[in-house]
Amino acid sequence: RLEQMPLSPNGKLDRKALPKPEAAQPYEAPQSALEQRIAAIWAQVLGVEHVGLNDNFFERGGDSIISIQVVSRARAEGIHFSAKALFQHQTVRSLARVAQLQTAHVIDQGPVQGLTPLLPFQQLFFERELPHAHHWNQSLLLTPRQPLEAERLAAALQAITRHHDVLRLSFSQQADGWVARHDAPSASLLWHERVQDASELLALCERAQRSLDLQHGPLLRAVLAELADGSQRLLLVMHHLVVDGVSWRVFLEDLQSLYRQRTLPAKTSSFKAWAERLQAHARGPSMQAEKDFWLQQLQGVATDLPCRDPHGACPGRLAQTVVSQLDAEHTRQLLQQAPTAYRTQINDLLLTALARVICQWSGHASSLIQLEGHGREDLFDDIDLTRTLGWFTSLFPVRLTPAATLAGSIKQIKAQLRAIPNKGLGFGALRYLGDASTRQAFSQLPQPRITFNYLGQFDGSFDQPDGLFAPASEPAGAEQSPDTPLSNWLTLNGQVYGGELQIGWTFSPLMFEAREIEALSEAFTRELTALIEHCCTPGNSGFTACDFPLSRLDQAQLESLPLAAEGVEDIYTLSPMQQGMLFHTLYEQAAGDYINQVRVTAEGLDVARFQQAWQATVQAHEVLRTGFFWEGQLEWPCQVVYRDAPVRIEVLDWRAMPERELELHNLQRAQRRQGFDLAKAPLLRLLLVRTDEQRHELIYTYHHILMDGWSNSRLFGEVLQRYAGVAVPEAGGRYRDYIGWLQQRDADATEAFWRAQLSALQTPTRLGSRQPDAIDGYGDYRYSLAQSLTARLEAFARCNKVTLNTLVQAAWLILLQRHSGQAVVSFGATVAGRPAELSGVEQQLGLFINTLPVICAVDGQHTVADWLQAVQAQNLALREHEHTGLYDIQRWAGQGGAALFDNILVFENYPVSKALEQSGGSGIRFGVPKAHEQTSYPLTVLVDLGETLSLHFSFAHGYFKASTVHGYGRHLVNLLQAMVDDGQQRLGDLPMLDITERRQVLQDWNATARDYPLQRCVHELIE
Repeated sequence: RLEQMPLSPNGKLDRKALPKPEAAQPYEAPQSALEQRIAAIWAQVLGVEHVGLNDNFFERGGDSIISIQVVSRARAEGIHFSAKALFQHQTVRSLARVAQLQTAHVIDQGPVQGLTPLLPFQQLFFERELPHAHHWNQSLLLTPRQPLEAERLAAALQAITRHHDVLRLSFSQQADGWVARHDAPSASLLWHERVQDASELLALCERAQRSLDLQHGPLLRAVLAELADGSQRLLLVMHHLVVDGVSWRVFLEDLQSLYRQRTLPAKTSSFKAWAERLQAHARGPSMQAEKDFWLQQLQGVATDLPCRDPHGACPGRLAQTVVSQLDAEHTRQLLQQAPTAYRTQINDLLLTALARVICQWSGHASSLIQLEGHGREDLFDDIDLTRTLGWFTSLFPVRLTPAATLAGSIKQIKAQLRAIPNKGLGFGALRYLGDASTRQAFSQLPQPRITFNYLGQFDGSFDQPDGLFAPASEPAGAEQSPDTPLSNWLTLNGQVYGGELQIGWTFSPLMFEAREIEALSEAFTRELTALIEHCCTPGNSGFTACDFPLSRLDQAQLESLPLAAEGVEDIYTLSPMQQGMLFHTLYEQAAGDYINQVRVTAEGLDVARFQQAWQATVQAHEVLRTGFFWEGQLEWPCQVVYRDAPVRIEVLDWRAMPERELELHNLQRAQRRQGFDLAKAPLLRLLLVRTDEQRHELIYTYHHILMDGWSNSRLFGEVLQRYAGVAVPEAGGRYRDYIGWLQQRDADATEAFWRAQLSALQTPTRLGSRQPDAIDGYGDYRYSLAQSLTARLEAFARCNKVTLNTLVQAAWLILLQRHSGQAVVSFGATVAGRPAELSGVEQQLGLFINTLPVICAVDGQHTVADWLQAVQAQNLALREHEHTGLYDIQRWAGQGGAALFDNILVFENYPVSKALEQSGGSGIRFGVPKAHEQTSYPLTVLVDLGETLSLHFSFAHGYFKASTVHGYGRHLVNLLQAMVDDGQQRLGDLPMLDITERRQVLQDWNATARDYPLQRCVHELIE
């Protein structure tokens, strides 16, 4: 923290004297072998010394082009993830979780034959009807670092054309347009010639640039030139129709490998496969939303620019290029430091600077810029283009509207860029591959007059220690015919060379004056420098709504949250159960609902190690670093994941205190009543009360909104593993994955299912009623079944092929029917809620459980066996829709939103006690844990299967008498015992009352005989 800002002698801020901001995340070394391999790949591709476990890919200088290199190199090492996964999981830690679970698709390794559809940019190329279409190339002139053998090089070139099918394409014009066809490899691709000087070398290069033949091939030419001084030059020329920037990186790697007679990695998907899939996709129903986006985006946007003649020609032979250059230090900051402040990518900052400069120059509020993307988007799960050669580039317009301030502009431009669907790929697909009406509509849209393309960092392609090539200093010849018109009024191409960002501004002097473009480029450099320095100044940071797509917040709502941007990791909506718990917590805060607690005796505890284990576990799980917000401008609550959540363990020394048990009980109650500030993480408290030299009482209090019982047990298990020094494997997913899964459910299908379920329920099932003069709070009643009866229940459930949970639910439904007198009854069942299709869900911490109504008609004529199958079938049907919010179900029930039941049944399948029992390696000896759980329901029945089946009834004194609840316990056990006696009994014949209760009902309550005075008349007795 700065005590004061450094100032220059004239009183202004001295930016150079500012300390470099500390990294957003402290360095944490990758742990697992997979994490280490991913981190090493990142470091190699990004050109940095090391990459930490929590380092953000884009904050370390990554971009969309580099992401493809990362994916490609990872796959070469057998690690499989998509570029889309890298965008979604931007740290080594989170990416390793996905990479461990994904496998590669099988791709045909044979040669591709026949016709191939044209991609949008290729169609645009032929639409322009260039005068010398065969001369429109990309090329590299290289200096070999060791003498090349012509024969080996020729063989490598032949092999590379066999591997990369697109290099065998030829193009021909037919009646309905141009088509592409795969031909046999060209016999001769390499020219091997001697030159005497630079002029002869240039002439040779010019001849090679003009030598490609669209209709007959080849579209690849290599020239090995032997110079008079004994050195060599290698010219590689490819027609742009078959190559782009990403392809060059793959081509150079493969050419070096083949020259050294190494085996290439397996083929990725073919250019033809992508083209065919994209063509079908462009006419599919999913593209309608994209079509609407583009039509709306380009409505009423101004495209005119200050120029000499807007109708003037732009011949290539007159083209001029002005180069603006950013110094090495600002380039380093742009690549590695500046993106951290506003969670941007490099392109965001470049386009923010460009939009501000162009709007100031043109006088328009917005600027329409044509952008180029690499076009290799993850649209199809079975298509992998990471090592596929071809011209995949996408071209699309974007309307950029900057704000008045630097910070506002960064946020606004970033949001506008993130709003573009599929990174702009759909625009070209609709424009050239859509149906006739769509193609016509898109052809009439405003045309951007400025093209911007950031090509990333190309230096790394030649930085490998065993690389064969380095860039040559001599010119490679004209890549395009001088008669080819410029593709746009003003074209900007940016790339990092030698650690410095260079932007080339290409224009026609017939359209613009050179001094005007020079002034524009200088203004851009100043604006970009100001943006970089702003982002690198401590205290300047922020986020945008697009950073948190699962939050469903707009920018105004996001900025209304009292949050420091640098301290926030993620924001998303709540699960249905979390929303319900939040409502009840806020509705009656003093009640203490959902404030859970565990108390357990611990012997041999090292407090410092225990605290460290807890802190490490909290840092490992986002859900433990989560707070909740619901007030102000928010339309619905959200949960915020903080980057850090310090864990503090309070220690009390009560060794000298007498009568500790009563005081411990009061301390527990005080901890529960203290509650939590839900906005502050962690929503848990740890209190250690030292009672003698080796013994502590641990009081662990937490809010149920964080975790379910399964998660709580895993939490204790992980803490004790870390305490014992045992490495804890990474969880297979994150809680945000579950929230994302919830947001993708089919709401209409869910509503239809529940309306059908609810149709049979005429009235809510309520066992309790408001008790007059009742005391506040909750009472408890516990009942444990005998081991023999527990064994019989388990055996009976197995025999009938149902779960023990189903057996208990079936008995509870009968009890409800008999006590309520309703033909159709309902109760709340707590389901696990962990979707099987969500990878790693069984290892995750979080609140996955949900409470749902189980609605059944209890028919006394059914046998026990049939009844169990019916209840099991009901449970299976619920699984497809067990994510549904109870408040929605109650709304659909048509009961005015009233509760459908006042009792819930919870089957505890992994209590904390089991985690403590398995903690032998920690050296801590635990006693029997005592748990306190309180829901918002008047009656909660907690079923736990340990050595015996135990029932825990938690009841609100305001609704139930203790004697009534004790009766429910007896009746439930009686029903269970009767059910296992004979599965063919009718439900109506099952006894629920014990002998004493039956005598009371049948005899005591019917003992109405009494003596009456014989001298009095009957009417006198009843007057």
